[in-house]
Amino acid sequence: MRKRLSVFFLLLMVGLVLIGPHPYLELHDFHRQKLLGVVPLQIQDQFQIEWIHSVELTPWRETYKVAGFSGMELAATSFQSYGAGVPVHFQDQQGVQVKVQDGWITVTGLHEKRDQVLYLITRDDYMLRAGGRTWKLADVVPLGSSLGLSVGWYPWWYRFTAGLNERGVTQG
Repeated sequence: MRKRLSVFFLLLMVGLVLIGPHPYLELHDFHRQKLLGVVPLQIQDQFQIEWIHSVELTPWRETYKVAGFSGMELAATSFQSYGAGVPVHFQDQQGVQVKVQDGWITVTGLHEKRDQVLYLITRDDYMLRAGGRTWKLADVVPLGSSLGLSVGWYPWWYRFTAGLNERGVTQG
């Protein structure tokens, strides 16, 4: 009986390792080329970056999703006012929809593939929402740093060795 249990446990462990890679959101300090941590995701999961626009002083949100094995894509962008840096030529793109709801202008259907995105974290209002958690990015990377976000594929246990630490995390 003990031998069967040992074989079962060994086969279970080998099976878990062989299941294959899983997507993770990678956070890098772009200037120091240092991995800050990863957040486990699922295929087709979405994650969001939200901040206050520096000129319009209104909230802005970008929603990305895991795009299979090819990285990520900008799925939607939402903002509360048009102004500096806000894209306006959506009618040129097929399948793009613009709607206004609860004070937000939301543009969906973008499907813009990205290998990496960079954000200059200049204030403490930048927030990351991923995997059911929220991070205040100023608590993760020093102000004035460029934060690089990308999607990588790693074994299931990678979250335990490179998981984003709990600084700045709130449930939500």
